[in-house]
Amino acid sequence: MEGDPNLKSEHAEIRSFVLFKNVTQRTVDIYWVNYSSKFVHYSELAPDAQVPVNTYVTHPWVFVDKLTGERMLVKSKPVYNPEPWYTNIDANGKLNRIEVRIHYPLRSLKGICTWKVFSSLQDKHHFIELDVPKTLIDDLRSCYNLYLMSSKLGK
Repeated sequence: MEGDPNLKSEHAEIRSFVLFKNVTQRTVDIYWVNYSSKFVHYSELAPDAQVPVNTYVTHPWVFVDKLTGERMLVKSKPVYNPEPWYTNIDANGKLNRIEVRIHYPLRSLKGICTWKVFSSLQDKHHFIELDVPKTLIDDLRSCYNLYLMSSKLGK
């Protein structure tokens, strides 16, 4: 998460040439994590769109659903750490960009329903007033906290 001192870019010499692909049906914000652990907005990626990025192996990237603030994943992980450029050379010696597929998190049915309910609220902070069990309020609070985090990222 933003502000985590263990998640930050470090100086590197080894480059990485990636192609971020949004394979979701949501608009995704792409963030580079800078040297101070801050999320720096890099690009907005529409559904099924892609963007080439030149980066370094020690520069982490995160992806956030623009509408809900939910973290999207790459290879089932919330943070993408680029691979060295030389890991994607084909049989003819041609350098290809490393394809990085941004996808939805795998969730339980309860998790899917919780996000659906939260996303449908006009006033996101009114989840606390819903007439539902306390355990569901706690789940909605987790959604709300992620929503607040995304708001701090400049949404």
